Amino acid sequence: MNPKIATFVFLLAVLLAGTFTPTLKPIFAVSEPNTITVPDDYPRIQDAVAAANTGDTIIVKAGTYNEEWVSVDKQVSLVGDNQKSLVYYSGAVGLIVTADNAHISGFTIVSNEALQGYAISISSVTGCVVENNSLEDNLVGISVTASSSGNTISGNILNHNERSIELFNSPGNTISDNNITNALVSAISLDESSGNTVSGNRISDLADGMGALMLWASSNNEISRNVLYGGNPMLLLGSSDNVLSDNFVVDSEYGIVVGLSSNNEIYSNYFINVTTMAMDSDNEENPSTNSWDNGIKGNHWSDYSGTDSNGDGIGDTPHVLYENNQDNFPLMDYPSISTNPQTDSSSSDSSLPTEVIIIIVIVLAVVAAVAVLKLRKH
Repeated sequence: MNPKIATFVFLLAVLLAGTFTPTLKPIFAVSEPNTITVPDDYPRIQDAVAAANTGDTIIVKAGTYNEEWVSVDKQVSLVGDNQKSLVYYSGAVGLIVTADNAHISGFTIVSNEALQGYAISISSVTGCVVENNSLEDNLVGISVTASSSGNTISGNILNHNERSIELFNSPGNTISDNNITNALVSAISLDESSGNTVSGNRISDLADGMGALMLWASSNNEISRNVLYGGNPMLLLGSSDNVLSDNFVVDSEYGIVVGLSSNNEIYSNYFINVTTMAMDSDNEENPSTNSWDNGIKGNHWSDYSGTDSNGDGIGDTPHVLYENNQDNFPLMDYPSISTNPQTDSSSSDSSLPTEVIIIIVIVLAVVAAVAVLKLRKH
């Protein structure tokens, strides 16, 4: 081979390897997952799940399905048609999720008996995703129990359930961007569940509920960007070391109620048209002690009557809440309220998909081959 051609090919190979090798992933021969369609392949959802293998996708077409229950005991994706796949269940639980990494989306799930049964129960699993479902008239909308962790509950609509979303003894889960209305007892409840993230949820029109967002004996949770409108308060009982920030409580009798709950960091929240802003419910002689600011800014309290002489948006005097608890940097104003307040999004991964990179490599290889042929002709 001509030395110039050999050198050119060698340099091009080095360039391609240096550019793409770190990005490409090894490709192994694996069996392809199957897609099962209900009712085309099986008339019942439970039959389709029973026939599926790990990794399969079960598409459930729009329609009404009467099931005693559906046991999701293997890693499958159960996909309804934009909440037009209506599941009525007659058992104690609609969908029983006991497999890791299952994915459930696009369903409307209703108990045959009003306000009875659990629509979706997640137990002793990790990595499951429950998103974009509509759950109505159940005793419990979504229940996560038995040390379940790393699960995501997102983008669901829950209306007129006695208890909408509840976690019990389950750490490290994410509850985000759900729309909860007309809960009869509670909207989101964490019980002995720590290290969870609860963010971007909209809660409205609770009917005589105990609390819109409740923590019971739960610590180290991040509660942020939630909107509680026209209902009951945030409630912390026996819960410490949590961070509550950027939440809105609007048109409520109470803003936040604590009891035997200390060392919580509560800042950048907005209590608007609230009758009683903050109170300790359990121990008047030795009230809970929490931090009501982060050393720079506190919360907005609609009953704060202080002034802001330098116009920096922070009140000149602290806002006293109850004994040994005060906001040292009360906020004078509040941002406009939306159904889902947004914060700056984190930087996303800008790397190209592997399929695109492979195409680029092939194109460059063709270009290189053409260049080599041209050099050989000369």
